[in-house]
Amino acid sequence: MIVAELKPFKLQSELRAEQRAEWERQRHDKELEMEREKTERESDRMELEERELHEARAASVHVANPIRRYKPLPARQVLPLTLPESPDFSDRFNK
Repeated sequence: MIVAELKPFKLQSELRAEQRAEWERQRHDKELEMEREKTERESDRMELEERELHEARAASVHVANPIRRYKPLPARQVLPLTLPESPDFSDRFNK
């Protein structure tokens, strides 16, 4: 009697399950990487906002300007007062 030698075999469903497990692992790693990048971007954005807020607050602080020193004004001339004079707008009142 001839006895057939049995070869190890794998079912297609087993192969598909292994491929699916590998794909799930890769997807999970990709999601973790995306989440890490998202938190990093968020922290960078928060740092930038805090820095801008700090700069805006520093810029809004009032700093007094020193009193300017001008050259002295020349002495005013003393002129005689102007004598009032009636205007000659029309001659209808002089008739």
